[in-house]
Amino acid sequence: MEIIIGAIVAGIVLGWLDVFNYKWRLWLNRISTGCLFVMLLCLGAKIGCDSGLLAQIKTLGVQSLVLGGSAILGTMAMFMVVAKILAPDFKREEEE
Repeated sequence: MEIIIGAIVAGIVLGWLDVFNYKWRLWLNRISTGCLFVMLLCLGAKIGCDSGLLAQIKTLGVQSLVLGGSAILGTMAMFMVVAKILAPDFKREEEE
């Protein structure tokens, strides 16, 4: 885990210092996308091999649906509240 955190910190520092030119950034972006794909593939394979997890897939699916739906509805509700507080006259300006 220390290696992963060290690589992330090194990437942040090198990006912040603007060490690489555009060509290098393009290649590094492609490499990081490929590594992310391999990591997700390995994660999916590990989940697929876990029989205990697969036995509870329906329960996990329902829980994730409820969690995701709650997050979306909560975000929409907070947006409505903030929009009413910060822009109460926005609707009137549109109508004029």
